[in-house]
This record gives sequence, C-alpha cells and structure tokens, in this order.
Amino acid sequence: MLVYGFVGDESRFLEIDDTLKSMQNFVGGLIERVALTPNIDIVFNEECLINGSEPRVILHENGHFQNCIIMGDCFVCRHDGKGNYVSIKETDLPIIQSRLFHLKGDELKMLGILFLLSYAEDMEE
Repeated sequence: MLVYGFVGDESRFLEIDDTLKSMQNFVGGLIERVALTPNIDIVFNEECLINGSEPRVILHENGHFQNCIIMGDCFVCRHDGKGNYVSIKETDLPIIQSRLFHLKGDELKMLGILFLLSYAEDMEE
C-alpha cells in the first residue's frame, strides 16, 4: 500500500504492507486516525501523547493551526469507506501539504522554546 509517511525529519511516499501489524509497526503501537478529508486519514500511535514520542506534524486548515500536534512517526493514506485503508494517490500531495506541517530540526527546537515560554508565563500567574 502506498502511504505518505512522516519519519523523523523525512517525509515521502513509502510502500508498506496492507496489514494491521505492518501499520502498527510503522507507528510503534496501536493505531489511531484523524480524518484530513472525507477520504484521507492520518494514522498514528494512539498512545503517542504518553509514550515519549516527539512532535512530528501539526494539523492545520486554511493556514490556521488547529491546536492538534501528532506525535511520533505517522502516515497518510486513503480509506474505502468500509474500514479498509488503501493507497494514497500521488496527486493527494497538495492536500497533505495543505493540512499537515512537518516539524523537524529547527521547528522542533522552536516548538520547545515556545512551550517553555508558555509554561514560564503560567508559573508567574
């Protein structure tokens, strides 16, 4: 199955087996999904907030961030409406890029700094 994967600082089209085990291996645990469009989902580890995963992508719409950070390696694929995941299309890349901001390198450092500044403000109140 063709997916668009976010792994560390890399994001690209990848081929993975069309099995639950393969999807779980990719994300490092049980899978969860968020719909990007009616036919396209992002799939990630459902325990990503508690297992120490680092931030990977931020969900946004129309240039506005949705306060949704996906942690850990994840991938984007299509579904057939019957609960089955199917290959993404290469023509879906503009949709993916318009909905997901890949955090890497300097962006991750900046996110950490913003978190610390926000935390410091909360402590002063």
